[in-house]
Amino acid sequence: MVVVIFNCFHWMGYHCARQLLHSGHEVVGVGEINTRKKEQLYMYVGRNSHFQHFNTIEERNNHSHYTKDEPWITIDEKIITLHSSDDREWRLNAPALFGEWMDMNDKEIETIDDLKLWILESGALYVGDYFEAVIHHLMKGELSSLLEKDFSSADRETQPQEVLERIWDVTRIKV
Repeated sequence: MVVVIFNCFHWMGYHCARQLLHSGHEVVGVGEINTRKKEQLYMYVGRNSHFQHFNTIEERNNHSHYTKDEPWITIDEKIITLHSSDDREWRLNAPALFGEWMDMNDKEIETIDDLKLWILESGALYVGDYFEAVIHHLMKGELSSLLEKDFSSADRETQPQEVLERIWDVTRIKV
């Protein structure tokens, strides 16, 4: 199945695209590559033969075949909008998420211990786990049940130290 992602190089858009690609789907990413961070994110998914990138939807419409059967996802700062092939739309308020490439400056996270504390205090979920659940519901056509799902810290498994260190190392790269 082909899924279109708008704002595909937002850190959550990147994780959504990555999860879709890992699940065997084709991804059409729409979003400008206008920062060094977005260039780096493109390098991680852009090499995948199941990923196509366009700067704008007009560019995509002019250079690619598409059908109305394709679901699409729009990523904003905290809102994820899912559009199904039957023209229905669902808006999800993303819970507190953590993962590689997240912006830590606005959360005043300066050390890995600050990151651990923020994850515990906010009940944050790992972004990959969150999008795995979202994509599962999207592919099964169970979006209404996704709206009822309570993504709470009880669903979060304790993250091993290596995962936190990898997130810390990747996220703190100066771009």
